Amino acid sequence: MKDKNILRSTELTAVLGRAEFDKLSHVRGEDAWREYRDLYDKVSELSCVTDYPIQLDIELNASCNLKCPMCPISAESPKGKGKSTWFSFEDYKEIINEGVLKGLRAIKLNYINEPLIRKDLHKFIDYANKKGILDIYLSTNGLLMDQSVIKKLIQSGLTRIQISLDATSEEVYDKMRPGGNFKKTIDNVLNLIKIRNELNSVTPLIRVNFVKTNENEHQVDEFISQWEDKVEMIGIQEFIPPPISSKTISGSSSRDIYKDGFRCSFPFKQLVINNEKDVLPCCTFWGEYMKIGKLANDTSISELWNSQEMQKLRKLHLEGRYYENPICKKCVDSQ
Repeated sequence: MKDKNILRSTELTAVLGRAEFDKLSHVRGEDAWREYRDLYDKVSELSCVTDYPIQLDIELNASCNLKCPMCPISAESPKGKGKSTWFSFEDYKEIINEGVLKGLRAIKLNYINEPLIRKDLHKFIDYANKKGILDIYLSTNGLLMDQSVIKKLIQSGLTRIQISLDATSEEVYDKMRPGGNFKKTIDNVLNLIKIRNELNSVTPLIRVNFVKTNENEHQVDEFISQWEDKVEMIGIQEFIPPPISSKTISGSSSRDIYKDGFRCSFPFKQLVINNEKDVLPCCTFWGEYMKIGKLANDTSISELWNSQEMQKLRKLHLEGRYYENPICKKCVDSQ
């Protein structure tokens, strides 16, 4: 992990080891991978708009096995969010089939949920992989990542995995992720590394995440030291307070960098589709308050992506006027 990238002015997470992405060019084909990453950089810098989102985030289940204080799931009732509400494989295939024809390059297989709750997750990864999606990744708390799950993730073609840890000690972990198991999660990550090496697989690239809050910010440097020689990437994420939460938690003072001229890249590169098929222009907690439509027989992703609402949102961020959108203002100003 030679590079130590600082936070981009259009993003909410600093990624150390970003250059490790290049390893995937040997798996996905150098020309195709370079074209994808060059385009991703352009949309991340707000320098172009594609005809179709380069990435889709799909929430396959609206459920989680933890109730973390920095997540709205900690305050929401799980009622009505059982398996009957899960995203169907048939609907998912339709989205992938359309997307690959129109320029979709990447998918993230979760929103604010825990994706490993779905025992059939590998089937979704495998389908996207075989259809030619270049970048298939997900974020997880890592608790359910046992040996069987790890092998299925590797063999199905997952390119990247992000594991949220947020601590270097059990005491702090228990505050950040109540109900979790610090030792088990760490062991799962180390076992992922071990099994991937045993299978001689480049993928998935592994990133460990750290959301800075008042509870854990004193451990940031130790976290980086602990993982920089073990994984490809480390994500240091600025805390975004959820609209609703079961506990009081706050972020660090470094978040003030956003408030002067911040321009969000999310509306330029991706859409989120939640388990109810609502389409959101943003993958933060506040995205659910900015629904731009719902997937239905008469509404397509292309139409929503190119809608006047999305064009207006992009214009505001391109010109640094995020504060004119009340939801964007709440998101940025709450940091």
